[in-house]
Amino acid sequence: MSHRRTVPAIAGAIAALFLTACSNHPGSAATVGDESISVTTVDDVASALCAVQSGGGSSQQLASRGARQGALDVLISSDLSRQYGEAEGVVPDQEQVDAALSANEQNIKALPAEHRAIFRDTLRNYAEGQLMLIDIGRQTLTAQGKANATDQQAVAQGTKLRNAWAAKNLDVSVDPRYGEFANGALVSKSGSLSVAQSERATDGDSPDPSAGWVSELPASQKCAG
Repeated sequence: MSHRRTVPAIAGAIAALFLTACSNHPGSAATVGDESISVTTVDDVASALCAVQSGGGSSQQLASRGARQGALDVLISSDLSRQYGEAEGVVPDQEQVDAALSANEQNIKALPAEHRAIFRDTLRNYAEGQLMLIDIGRQTLTAQGKANATDQQAVAQGTKLRNAWAAKNLDVSVDPRYGEFANGALVSKSGSLSVAQSERATDGDSPDPSAGWVSELPASQKCAG
C-alpha cells in the first residue's frame, strides 16, 4: 500500500468527522458483540464534536441529539472495523495512523483541553479501522483483477465485506433513544412511541432538523456556533 497516497485519504476521512455530526444517562449506548460503548463515552465524544464545530467558526447549530447520534455512529463503525480487521488478521500500520492524526493535530489542539484526549483516541480508533478496511478491500479487489484500486474503492469494498461479516458474526444492539443499527449504520428514528403529526413534531423527529427548530431548543440541548 502506498503510504504517501493512503495517509491523505485517512486524514480526509477523519476531517469529515468534523462535519458529522450534549445529558447523561446510566448504562450502555450500544453493544457491539461482547464489547460495550458507554453513554458517558458517547456524551464525551459528542461534546468534543460540538466543540470542534463551534471552534470552526460555523454559525450552524447542531442539536445535541444529532451530536450524540453522530458520535455513536462513529464509535460503532470504528469498533466494527477493528473487530473485523482482527478477525481477518490485519494489523493497521501505526506510522500511517500517526501521520493521519498529525494532519489533524491543529484541529485537536484547538479543542478545550478536557476534550482533546477522548477526541484523539476516537480519531485514532477510526483511522485504524479505516486502514484495516483499506487493506482488506484492496486485497479482495486485487484478487478480482482490480490491481489499481483507489483508497476510496478499497475502503468501500472493505466496508461491504465488514458489514456482511458483522451480520453473520456480531449482534449490534443500540439504545433506542439513539436510533437503530441497520445495514451497517446507525439509523435515526423517533424515541417516542407516538407518531409525529404536526410539522414541528416531524421536524423534531428528523436526524437533521431545520435551523429554526434547533434554534428554539434550550442551550443545554444544542451546540452553538
